[in-house]
Amino acid sequence: MPTQSIHPPPDNWNARNLLTVLEVAEWARVHPKTVYRWIKDGRLEAIQFGPRTFRIPEDAIGKFLNKNGYNKSVADRKSNGR
Repeated sequence: MPTQSIHPPPDNWNARNLLTVLEVAEWARVHPKTVYRWIKDGRLEAIQFGPRTFRIPEDAIGKFLNKNGYNKSVADRKSNGR
């Protein structure tokens, strides 16, 4: 039986914390199907490990929020009197 060569992951692999779809859904307070839709529509970056297994890089959440107009934090709103 031939051995398979295993390639090391990219250098930045460990630098990215990967979240599950359920973790993102709980954080965003949406249904997991919504997160899957965001991934399918290309709105949220995700890494696919299998037919139904996705992981979302933690830094992709910030990019997603900024791209969708959520670029101000709650602290910024409070300081502006909102």
